[in-house]
Order: sequence, then C-alpha cells, then structure tokens
Amino acid sequence: MAQKNLLRRLRWGRLLLLAAALAWLAASWPTYRPPTAAELRPRLNYLGRVIDEGAAPGTALGQLTATNAEWGLFTLAFSTYGLANEAARQPALRPEAARIIGQAIGVTLTAPVRQPFLAGPADSCLGYALPQSVLYLGHLNLMLGCHRRLDPASPYARLHDSLSARLAWRLGQDPAGNLPSYPNLRWLPDNAVALASLALHSRLTGSPYAAVGQRWVARARRQWLDADTGLLASMVDAVGRPSEEPRGSHLGWSIWFLAQVDSAFARQQYALYQQHHSTNLGALRLYREFAHGYAIGAGNVDSGPLVLGYGIPATTFAFADAVALGDYRNAQRLRRVISLGSREIREGNELRYGVRFIKLDVNPLSEALLLWADVPGAGRR
Repeated sequence: MAQKNLLRRLRWGRLLLLAAALAWLAASWPTYRPPTAAELRPRLNYLGRVIDEGAAPGTALGQLTATNAEWGLFTLAFSTYGLANEAARQPALRPEAARIIGQAIGVTLTAPVRQPFLAGPADSCLGYALPQSVLYLGHLNLMLGCHRRLDPASPYARLHDSLSARLAWRLGQDPAGNLPSYPNLRWLPDNAVALASLALHSRLTGSPYAAVGQRWVARARRQWLDADTGLLASMVDAVGRPSEEPRGSHLGWSIWFLAQVDSAFARQQYALYQQHHSTNLGALRLYREFAHGYAIGAGNVDSGPLVLGYGIPATTFAFADAVALGDYRNAQRLRRVISLGSREIREGNELRYGVRFIKLDVNPLSEALLLWADVPGAGRR
C-alpha cells in the first residue's frame, strides 16, 4: 500500500512538473504583437493634446521641462518617432501624424524647450538661434526628417537641409568623432541620434551624409568597444578616448538609433547587450545598468532606481530594440515586465500610464517612450 501511494505521489509530481513546464513554455512563446490602431487611439489622443498645449508654464510639458529640461525634449522627440513609425504602418494616420509632429517641432523650437540647452553662443540657422548641443540638435533634426517623410512639402525642409549639413560638417571636423551634449561632455547615445538623423536625410534627399555614420561605426569598432564585452562605451573625451564604461540605459538607447545607421552593427550590439546585461527568467527578461553590477539604490537620472542592478530605462530601451529588430520572443518577455510595472490611467477618451511600486511621475515622457517602443520602425526600413 505504501509503495502504491509513493508511486501515485511520484506520478502526480511528474504531472505537476509537466504542467509547470508547459505553462513556462506558453508564457515564453513569442506572442508579442504591436498595438492595433484602436488600442493606440486613446494614447494618441493624450499625447496629441499635450503637444498642442505647448510648453508654457502650467502645461504638462512646461511642468515636466521645469523638472528636467531633457524630459520635455524627449517627450516631443519620442512622440514624433512613435507617430512617424505608426503612420508608416497605418497610412490613414499620416495627415494627423504630420500635423502633430509639425506642432511638436514648433514647440521644440520655443524658448522653454530650447533655452536650457544654450550653453555658450547660439548657432544661427535660418533665423533660429539654436543651441550647439548635439543632444538638442540630433533630436530636432530627426524630428524634421520624420515630418518630411510624412509630408514631402514640409515647411521645415530648408531647416532640415541646413541643419543636416551643419551636423555632418561638425561631426567630420571634431577630433573626438562625437559632439558635446554639454560643454566637454560627449555621450555616444546622443551622437547616435544625430547620425540617425543624417541617415534619414540621405534616404529622403539622396544627400551624402549617411557616410558620416558609416565612418563613425568604423571608428567605434576600432576605438570605442569595451575589451571585455565588445559593447559601446558611454562617453569619450575630447580626443575620442572612452571615458565611461558601457551602461544599459545608454546601450539600449543607442542600438535603436544605430539600427538606422548600420543595422548589422546594431544587431551585434543588441546580441552582446542581451548576453552581458540581461537575465532570462523564462516568461520575463530583465536588463542591468552595468554588466556585473547588482546595486540597490536611487541610481542617477539616466539609470533611474536600481534593484539588484536592474533598471527601468535599461529594460524599456531593450524592449524598443527587440521590437525594432523583430525579436518578438524577447519583446514579449520585456513587455510583460513593463506591464507589471505600469498602470493604466484613463480620463475621457485619453489613456496614459503611471509607474507601479515606486514614486516616479514622469508623464507625459513615460507615454511617449512607450509609444515609441511599442511601434516597429527603426530596424525594418
């Protein structure tokens, strides 16, 4: 009798293990799909209203920009990238997307968004007093290209041509091969945006500026890859020597934009990022800020709070990369993490997202980033 009970327990144990294995496989299956037009509509309603309100004091963008000037710029820029890519998937959206992106460019050129990046003399460009910061100029130029992609008769075409020429010239002349975001601070992720903007200008107009990005990648392979991981450094000094190790938030960001410059290089970086910075939990995958870091703490403005080294930006940007590069199995694992950490906030015909578990109110930036990440685009052109 005891032996029969033991056999029965063993049989049930095997069945439970089999059921658990099947559940794990089902959860790990590549089921990610981009959101439908109907699912995106309330999110677009929210972002469209925020952008239409501008960045004056008292507006959502104005308040966000007062907290962190970069967050205001990023809200406008990443809303633009998400809208442009969704309009490519959904042609009926093109007129609305072009209008909202045109408005976003107008807001980006206003003083509340532009002035925080003015460190030193402005660069006069077709009557606009623009900062020399590659952080600002790279996003502005890519936004101009996105508008021109949707509207070949874009009123910003001349500004797009002029700014592209200036960026290409400056990148070609700079000994570091990377322009500063702020005085003496050269981040590779910010330069990756500028390179993506030049690649888009070449695709739209036939200009030779895409070659700037090809030369940058060639130099990156020679000088800016970490000896242990093969991943891109985060910063370089004034002569182009790496000055900060690879970081997850910077790598995830850079890969998406570099996919528009050199897709093979971007895919290599994506694979190495996954290998050295992530942990696969089957149904979920988490990304660390540092390859061998397991810190717990507040992190910094780029990494956000860290839990055992894992960070929100590092994981969110990896999700955007997975979607852009068509790695839908990984995208689904990462989307589950984002869904667990976010909550929907519905007001009328609008939808935005909040962050669970920690106090981190960065709307409308969080919604702009999630729209950008959710929509395929960069690696599939």
